[in-house]
Amino acid sequence: MKLLCLCLFLQNTALLASVYSQELKLTLKGNDISLTNIFSQIRENSDYTFVYNLDDIQNVRVKSLDVKDASIREVLDKCLKGTGFSYEIEDHVVIIRPDRPAKQEVKKVTLNGLVMDQDSVPIAGVTVMLKGTYVGVTTDISGKFQMTIPEQKEVFLLFSFVGMETREVKVTDFKRVVRVVMKEKVGELEEVVITGYGQKTTRTSTGSTASLGQDVFANKATPTVDMLLQGQVAGVSVMAVSGRPGEAAKVRIRGTNTISGDAEPLWVVDGVPLQQNVPNISTGQIKSGNLNEIFVTGIAGINPNDIENVTILKDASAAAIYGSRAAGGVIVITTKKGKAGKMRVNYSATLSVGLKPQRDPGLMNSAEKLVWEQELWDEFSSESFEYNKTASRKIHSPVVGIVGMLRSEKLGKDDKLWHEDNFEPMSGEEQEAYIANLAKHSTDWFDVLFRNSFSMNHHLSFSGGSKQYTYYVSLGVTDDKGLVKETDYQRYNLNAKIYLNPSARLNLGFGIVVSLQKSCR
Repeated sequence: MKLLCLCLFLQNTALLASVYSQELKLTLKGNDISLTNIFSQIRENSDYTFVYNLDDIQNVRVKSLDVKDASIREVLDKCLKGTGFSYEIEDHVVIIRPDRPAKQEVKKVTLNGLVMDQDSVPIAGVTVMLKGTYVGVTTDISGKFQMTIPEQKEVFLLFSFVGMETREVKVTDFKRVVRVVMKEKVGELEEVVITGYGQKTTRTSTGSTASLGQDVFANKATPTVDMLLQGQVAGVSVMAVSGRPGEAAKVRIRGTNTISGDAEPLWVVDGVPLQQNVPNISTGQIKSGNLNEIFVTGIAGINPNDIENVTILKDASAAAIYGSRAAGGVIVITTKKGKAGKMRVNYSATLSVGLKPQRDPGLMNSAEKLVWEQELWDEFSSESFEYNKTASRKIHSPVVGIVGMLRSEKLGKDDKLWHEDNFEPMSGEEQEAYIANLAKHSTDWFDVLFRNSFSMNHHLSFSGGSKQYTYYVSLGVTDDKGLVKETDYQRYNLNAKIYLNPSARLNLGFGIVVSLQKSCR
């Protein structure tokens, strides 16, 4: 009996809920009403709940709404018309969501291809990538591949394989089979190590070496060879002694250092060691980064654009060639030479601009500084100073700045101090006039010390020759304006070489290198 009553009750409840939802009538009227306000009124007059993203609809408003005894769907249809939003009702829950535009279907095509080597042998495992995307496949054991890509007018495919040159192929006809021939990558079998007195290959070299090509040094804004080596070779540390233009860097190979000896590496240019004995200068001059360091290293006069190759000999095996001078390592520089053929003219220019420190240090000007000193005097020193005038036992009266000097009568007329002869303190009026005059003068020390810098490098070279002779002539100009005033650096280079081959057994070479350096310190 109880079960029968419960079933009848649940059936009547469901029937009432259905009737209520069907008979719900809403009457709303107003102009320029927000959607959130309309939803609140519906929620108050019914048991409907709204779910929406407030950020999406908080600025959506209904210009005019006038409904009477309307259903909730009729009200929502009128409110959301033209707003870009739609609704969905599920169990008295109204979900408001933005309309989603229909996605356009992207047409795709299937591309087939075959990859072979120069002997028409299929290559398996070749990576085929659609350029500009991460879409890719690999060839199977028969060298074939198949990939599905979006249909376009033309696409570019990248083919790569170990030991083969990467190829880029343009495809416009997707119905045809793409046939690609891969070529073997030809590399240098032996890398040459130039020791200054001769050449050997890396296979026969027993020492630790590193080689750098001319691309590291050509057309760079940095005008010195040592700074261009920074970060190029493992185990070679290049540290700037200072930021002055033309200053030689501190070069250490494999961290070699000594307390009292010379740890500088030996620089060899075209087989000629540049270092001589260190000039007889004081320890203080050496530590301060004296200008003489530029000439001690002997490389400041070399134009980086004239360098063909740099080889760094890192370990003690270099001592077998150069003796004790190679204790700090050896840096061998080979400069460019002329090549047979028509005369080649090369010109390069590098311009660089440096801005002085663009920051406001937040320092006080003269007037603000004097006001601050006066505040300190009034708070900490004024009372004690007046007390000391009459008291037999003096107490400490702190003095800060020029205002403190004036108020405590330690600075008098004619800028004399209290311990000087004929000292006479200033009166109150004279002190105020003196302080007012000081407040008129403020100095921007950043403007006094720094400037916007402009640097330029110009390089002009002529080279050519024939089987009997070759020549190479270059001119270089470097003008480096430092950020700090009065730190200009200029360098002028002339490098001329001529090599003669009068016979198969006789080779003659003549060269001249001239460098002029000017530096303001």
